[in-house]
Amino acid sequence: MVEFQHDWPLASALIERWRLESYTFHPPCGEMTITLQDVAYQLRLRIDGDPVGGCIEDKQSQTKWTVKLTWFHNTVCSELEQDTTEERLMRYTRGYIMQLIGGILFPDASDSRVYIRWLSLLVDLNTYGWLSWGSAVLAWLYRQMCHAMEHGQCNLGGCVSLLLSWAYHHFLLLRPDGFNTRRFSLIERWIQYWPDNARGESRLRHYRCTLNGIGMLNVDWMSYANPQLIGKVPPAIAEAEALAALVCLLLCFAIIEWHQVDGVVRQFGGLQHILTRPLNIDEMHRLDGRFGRDEWFP
Repeated sequence: MVEFQHDWPLASALIERWRLESYTFHPPCGEMTITLQDVAYQLRLRIDGDPVGGCIEDKQSQTKWTVKLTWFHNTVCSELEQDTTEERLMRYTRGYIMQLIGGILFPDASDSRVYIRWLSLLVDLNTYGWLSWGSAVLAWLYRQMCHAMEHGQCNLGGCVSLLLSWAYHHFLLLRPDGFNTRRFSLIERWIQYWPDNARGESRLRHYRCTLNGIGMLNVDWMSYANPQLIGKVPPAIAEAEALAALVCLLLCFAIIEWHQVDGVVRQFGGLQHILTRPLNIDEMHRLDGRFGRDEWFP
């Protein structure tokens, strides 16, 4: 498993500027947000396809039953033998995907366990690739960032690597050394090392001051328009890019979030228009699969 080094002070500074009313960050340069385009280009996941979800008869397995990630690492994904059987290989593959799901793409605030509901999507490995994993990752990240704003919440779940990489791509003043030579996606991940005297609270204050001083000229609004990126983007992602600018629902099992990108038109090269009233998502935030409802969104 690949482990990413997260810059938690930067993540904290970004969450302080997250607004539930519009699902956007509010730097001085204007509203911005993480979109399906960012997910497609940086994670290289499908943003079209079938919704990620399903109807599981045992509803507790949707939200309650979890397995430690270390169990998958030590038990299911132990070293493969040279003459391994196909059944063992499939078991190893499912275990590895579960680690990706619970450790990188869909971690909760604990960052150490994974819900077993994901196994229902891995029964047939020939069909799971047709699911819209990108939209599910974004829905999960939106929900986790909203939870992080609750009083007394100390941890942040969701794909934090996507959050940080999005900031690096769009805010010039936040980019680590060597960013322009080592990007483009999380697959080609860079790691920035900080001196010992630049940790914790001092770095948080630094990022707050940096975000306060970001102007229009310090923002790369269309980070993916570089001609040099042509060829690095898988054809399936390039074909689905038009979907990235749609206002639509994002589904991840019982989680429902809005991809409300009409407030960040500049990220798609357009001229920002006057916004209509934001969509009311209060009722949707109550749908998390823990209240005994009979409806489970497929």
